[in-house]
Amino acid sequence: MEALTPTQRYLLVVLVTFANTEGECWPSQKLLADMVGTSQPTISAGLKKLEEEGFIESCYRTNQKGGNISKLYRMLFEPFVFKQIKEDHYNCFGQRIDDPRITDTSWAENLE
Repeated sequence: MEALTPTQRYLLVVLVTFANTEGECWPSQKLLADMVGTSQPTISAGLKKLEEEGFIESCYRTNQKGGNISKLYRMLFEPFVFKQIKEDHYNCFGQRIDDPRITDTSWAENLE
């Protein structure tokens, strides 16, 4: 976060408010500029910086004919990253299944 300006941080917060449970959203740059209170070039540069720093990734959404509809932004940080973790290595709490604390039940041996 240290590499981000206050405007870029605010842009990230605004993106998160649009994000669905998968961490994806597709607001227009004009809407983002209006909400953040800055220009579209500043938003464009801010989105590029957020991608460079690894906070988001983006791709174009396409229609059935293959034309671009809008740009999709995907959040790459918690809690959204848990949606991308392979289930065979983690449980629903985000804990590694091979974590010995999960399978160690020795603490309960003398309970009756």
